[in-house]
Amino acid sequence: MHRQRQTGFTLIELMITLVIGAILLTQGVPSFVATIKNNRLIGYTNDLVTDINLARSEAVKRGVRVVLCRSANPSAAAPTCGGTANTWTTGWLIFADADADGTFSAGDTLVRVGLPVSGTTTIISNAVSNNNLEYNPDGTTNEGGNTAVFAVCDDRGAGTGRLVQINAMGRPQLVKGSDTAISCTAPAAV
Repeated sequence: MHRQRQTGFTLIELMITLVIGAILLTQGVPSFVATIKNNRLIGYTNDLVTDINLARSEAVKRGVRVVLCRSANPSAAAPTCGGTANTWTTGWLIFADADADGTFSAGDTLVRVGLPVSGTTTIISNAVSNNNLEYNPDGTTNEGGNTAVFAVCDDRGAGTGRLVQINAMGRPQLVKGSDTAISCTAPAAV
C-alpha cells in the first residue's frame, strides 16, 4: 500500500516563522515610524520655504511689499493675521500689502494660505519674525538687517528639527537640527 504524503507546516515550523516575523517587526517598525516623522518634518519645512520664496518672488514681481504673517484662522472665509506669539503651527497668510501697514486688510491681495501643520509638529520663530516676515519690492526683507529664524520640530526635539534662516537679502537657508542649536520651545536665536 502506498502512504499518502501529508503537506503543510508542523507546529515547530510555524513557531519559528512567528518568532522570525516578530523579530523583524520589532526591528522594522521603529525605523519605519522614524522615517515617517522625518518625511513629515521635511514636507512641512519644504512647504514653509516654498511659501517664503513665493512671498519674495511676488514682492519683486508685483513691485509692492509682500507679507507672510502667522494666522490663527487661515482657513476662515475672512482670514486674519495673528495667533500665539512666535508660533506658526496654526498656519499663515501671504498677501500683497497695498497699504503697507503689515496687516491683511481690505485692498490687500491674498496670494496664498499656509494651512496648519498636524500631529506633534511645531513651527516656532524668533523675535524678528514673531508676527510676520515682510519682503520689499527688491526682494530684501524689511526686518532691519536681522536674521529671521523658523524652527520646524516634532516630539523628538531639536536634534531632528530643521531650521530655516532668512537673512536681510531675503534668501532662506536650511539648516538641519544636528548642525546647529535649535530651540523648539522658545524663540530661536542666531
